[in-house]
Amino acid sequence: MTPQTFMDSVSAAIARGHLLVERIANAPERGEHEMRKVVKIFDRLSDVICRVIDAAEVVQGLHPDPAWRRGAETVFEEMFSWMNTLNTDPRLYKTLQTVLNTPSIESGFSEAERHTAIMFLRDFEKSGIHLSDAKRAQFVQLSDKIVSLGREFMNVSSTPGPGPSHIMITPPTRLRGLATGHIQRITKTNKHGEKVAAVSTSGWESQMVLKHVEDEEIRRAMFVANMAEDKSKVAILDDLLKTRYELAQLVGLPSYGHLFLGSKMVKNPQNVNAFLQTLHGSLQQNLEKELTMLQRAKRIHTRNDNATLKAWDKDYYQRLINSQTSTIPPGEPISAYFSVGTTMDGLSKLFSNLYGITFVPRSIRPGEVWHDDVVKLDVMDERDGLIGTLYCDFYARHDKQPNAVHYYVRCARRVDDDDEENDVAPGMMLREGIKLSTADPGVHMPGKEGRYQLPIAVLSCGFSRPVGRKPALLNWLEVETLFHEMGHAMHSMIGRADYHNVSGTRCPVDFVEIPSIMMEHFLAAPEVLDLFATHYQTQAPLPKGLLEAHQASRSTFQAIDLHSRLTLSMLDQLYHSGIVGDSGFSSTKSLNDLESTIGIVPPVPGTAWQTGFGHLNSYGAGYYSYVFGRCVTEQIWDKVFKSAPTSREAGERLREHVLKWGGSRDPWKCLGGLLEDERLMKGDEEAMKIVGDWVTSTSKA
Repeated sequence: MTPQTFMDSVSAAIARGHLLVERIANAPERGEHEMRKVVKIFDRLSDVICRVIDAAEVVQGLHPDPAWRRGAETVFEEMFSWMNTLNTDPRLYKTLQTVLNTPSIESGFSEAERHTAIMFLRDFEKSGIHLSDAKRAQFVQLSDKIVSLGREFMNVSSTPGPGPSHIMITPPTRLRGLATGHIQRITKTNKHGEKVAAVSTSGWESQMVLKHVEDEEIRRAMFVANMAEDKSKVAILDDLLKTRYELAQLVGLPSYGHLFLGSKMVKNPQNVNAFLQTLHGSLQQNLEKELTMLQRAKRIHTRNDNATLKAWDKDYYQRLINSQTSTIPPGEPISAYFSVGTTMDGLSKLFSNLYGITFVPRSIRPGEVWHDDVVKLDVMDERDGLIGTLYCDFYARHDKQPNAVHYYVRCARRVDDDDEENDVAPGMMLREGIKLSTADPGVHMPGKEGRYQLPIAVLSCGFSRPVGRKPALLNWLEVETLFHEMGHAMHSMIGRADYHNVSGTRCPVDFVEIPSIMMEHFLAAPEVLDLFATHYQTQAPLPKGLLEAHQASRSTFQAIDLHSRLTLSMLDQLYHSGIVGDSGFSSTKSLNDLESTIGIVPPVPGTAWQTGFGHLNSYGAGYYSYVFGRCVTEQIWDKVFKSAPTSREAGERLREHVLKWGGSRDPWKCLGGLLEDERLMKGDEEAMKIVGDWVTSTSKA
């Protein structure tokens, strides 16, 4: 495929989309038989649009060719703009309203069809369909601006700030704590004959300084340089937040948080804030213990009884305490037991045990993928056969986005009842040369009527490449990341619905993280590690003592780690609340105020780390879902998997109650069924209180 053929496929999809739009708009004139197909046609339209947008997002993030990336960025923004225009089209809204208000049609809906129709209706209402023509046009303009600002924010969030690119250290011996060889490599002799070490203020080198260098003044200088306020970046973020607020105001809501959360499990910002405050209160006892440990360590280390913790101390003293209390035996690190190949084999074995699902490598056709690194896996079910395809792009590249990401490129959906032949109305003439995209022919799935389009997902990571004959080895955090993203991928494969819009991971943001966070629990289970964790040279299994020591070292500062996520969640809610409408709003001032209130160290003047918080774009007002999901999965693990982590019975229970539904069922009903607790199924204040009680009990455990 070339950039031109990609653009041709986009044009064909848009042409099909325009036919579907007109078919929906004219459905009332064609009678009830056609009106009965409206929800299906809406879903087909959504599939056409999303397949283009999702493919463009993959190309933007992973393709090495700048021409491809530029073309994909243009396609992404234009398709998003068109989607926003459709969400404000009164003809489409009126047709859908009529369908839902016609008993002879609505009474025949399946649960999934009704859920899909209501989701489309909510999209119209959130997009200000009730507004005047001028205000609907303004909604589209603001939505387009949000997409553009979000892209701009992501492009600059990981770029160097205004601080110095390097700090100069004389003499280099002040870098005590770093490896001697590394200090020698970065040391030069200046014109005065002095030895000077030039230390980068970005990337891994800055993190190593903050974790390992004993000299506090150097750590302070590194922190300030690395986190220095970049006013241009702050201006982009503040503009993004204000534009979101303006959008919410336009549709009559007090904040963007209200606009975003209305269709989520938590329903409104008040419930999110109540949840976060409950968590904050329950953390305090353990948090104080851990902070006391750090405070004592600094006073002993500096021989200063009045020393207080600063922002540049946390990583250093956490590492120091862990190194002093660690029982990890000397020798090779735990990464020697986790090559990329071994870990993927372990995931396949785990899914085989839980669901009867395995990965089968397949050859790649010329032009099928964007880079030679990419591996293609067919996802095979022992009962259903091929259920989807997964493309894995494991290794870091300079022209590739650095974060681990799961892309849902094509959703599962039923296709045999698409009725494509009637998209072109009688008497309608297409312009010469117009090509129309066509639906995938689909496959028959055992136990289901009709034929289904199989899902395609892409999993991207930023792992280090193999060196020579040595395989790529993963540290624990990288293995955890791979398990997490594979949880999303498996949800995409198993969540096979009749409708694209509720398939796989197309579900509320505070529900979508639950299957992925569950996978992190599996990694911590010795029974799961026994399936695959072996030394890359000797094939010896991971020693029990090494695992236990490693897990003990990771648990020392659990409350501080959770508090960090809590702070990010609260900041995200603050940035999408009504305060953004204040004339003097500043994201930096709001951050400093929050840190002064709940922070474990005082804010540092001249810094503004919020511009590196990329989730503000992709998870705006939804970052709490990580903390919420962690709380819920603790309960699922204890109730369903803890006694038998590789049990097929437990795996089928998760599959039947959660994974297979995608977004086609109320998430609270899914959780209530899985945990056998009818109180949860209502999804009301009582359900939220129950989850809050889980937070309290798990944090005190």
